[in-house]
Amino acid sequence: MRRSLPPPLARAARWSGWIVLIWVVVFWRLGMPSFWDPGDEAHYAQATREMLASGDWLAPHYNGLPFFDKPVFFYWLQMIAFSLLGPSEFAARIVPAISAIALFAAVGWFGAQIFDRGTGTLGALMLALLPATFALSSYAILDMTFTALLFGGLAAIVVSARRGHVRLQYAGYVLVGLAVLTKGPLALALSSVALTLAIAIAPEIRTPFWRLRWGQGLAIVVGISLPWFVYSWMRFGGAFIEGYLLRENIWLFTRGVGGPPGAQLSYFRVITIGMLPWTPVFAGRLVDIARGDRCSTDERLLWAWSAAVPLFFSVSHFKLDHYVYPAAPTLCLLAAHAWRRAREATSLRAHAGVVAGVSISAIAVTAAGLALLPMRDRASDDVWTWISVVAIALISSGALEMGRLVAGRFRPPAIPLRLAIGILATYSVALFALLPIFEHAKPVKPMAEWVANLENAPDRVGAYRMDRWNTSWRFYVDQPVTEVETPDALVSFLRQPGRSVCLMMQRDVDALTALGYRFRIEHAAPGLFVTSGRAITRDSASNWQVFVIVSHVAPPDRPLVPST
Repeated sequence: MRRSLPPPLARAARWSGWIVLIWVVVFWRLGMPSFWDPGDEAHYAQATREMLASGDWLAPHYNGLPFFDKPVFFYWLQMIAFSLLGPSEFAARIVPAISAIALFAAVGWFGAQIFDRGTGTLGALMLALLPATFALSSYAILDMTFTALLFGGLAAIVVSARRGHVRLQYAGYVLVGLAVLTKGPLALALSSVALTLAIAIAPEIRTPFWRLRWGQGLAIVVGISLPWFVYSWMRFGGAFIEGYLLRENIWLFTRGVGGPPGAQLSYFRVITIGMLPWTPVFAGRLVDIARGDRCSTDERLLWAWSAAVPLFFSVSHFKLDHYVYPAAPTLCLLAAHAWRRAREATSLRAHAGVVAGVSISAIAVTAAGLALLPMRDRASDDVWTWISVVAIALISSGALEMGRLVAGRFRPPAIPLRLAIGILATYSVALFALLPIFEHAKPVKPMAEWVANLENAPDRVGAYRMDRWNTSWRFYVDQPVTEVETPDALVSFLRQPGRSVCLMMQRDVDALTALGYRFRIEHAAPGLFVTSGRAITRDSASNWQVFVIVSHVAPPDRPLVPST
């Protein structure tokens, strides 16, 4: 018989495990990498810094111009962090990091309220181990914060309705209002779709939901969020209506502004891959439901939210993978609930789908490790050493988990401890060894530091056709940046009185030189042209480019401007 630890030691072990997990997933090297390109990290960070510098806490600005990308609450949180810690990568990322911890707590609490404490804890663990959580908790954009607020708010409202905690609904309304103030009316749209689905597939909730104070709740949500929208409309007029309401919401949803429309059902593929290794578990639960196993009302509420998020965004023309992250908490709770029911069942026959899913999860982790082995022929020796460590960790953890399942006649363990260790080992290697390799190859921050260290600071800073790097370049040079797109505009920019410098690619210099333009190159350095793992393999010459800073240019048949 297996002996269990005494209760004090068991509690200490659990807390120690959570501390290690949160440290690795959320905080370790949080501020070490510079802002990632392309991406919105530097956009939000720069807008926050400009708001703080101007003392204007109500109107986000970027590069001196109104920035209508999102409402103001996320900027307020970053402004507090910048005020306390200074404008840095760590300060920008501490907001999603703390939001991730709040989300773990909300998942654990909600799972305990509607199922049991063990299900809540397991659901929070599954969520924390997801690669998407690992990425978004240390990425300075608002999706983790939005998910924590919206999920926490809806969870409080559901528990209020299902368990009769009347006052709890008001906390939920406040959180939903803050979610609206973080990412706009999307919060209300997702909530409405989820409520409609819930009423359709779980009619038992109609009466308890009807008893909620929806009128008061709507007043709270509107009272929290609407004043900022009215203020921005009154201050900026038609520019706000077009820039935020039309472009960032209606047009983005209906016209695909910013790129071609994504595939109609692409988000279901994203969820299938992004929820690994837990996808087979909740997929197995769907199989068991189809086979006749009972699906409780609370479980149906979770399925309603899990379906509402990808369904809503599937209709949108513009698609980004992380948009569907708000479905992850409920999917993890569904997987945890199915896992626990299979573990505690007298007979596994009714849970055959879940049992198969748990086994496939272990196999998937092993397969992920095996998939890394072909990189041996492409990776450099130092990189391959660490990739092989990851491969061994994943293969071993998956095999050990599978062995544990076989030994236990496929009854799931209390927690997927071996899989958790393998996944955390993967994240640890990525942070300890691979992240510094990427950071050393990223070009923009060192180029900006070179500009900052010039003996005579430039009067103007520009960027020529540097679209994917413009935001981080703006943040790190810490002065307004003129974005230049044509040769004539480049000539005009660099030939202004005073000193001008411009960041551009060596390939653009070569192309213009072939047309007769002549440049004075002040600084040049190789840099990573992509942000995927392909960049650190041996056959990656095309993934590297030379970045240059030029100070003068002469068009054909014109002399260079003399140095000033």
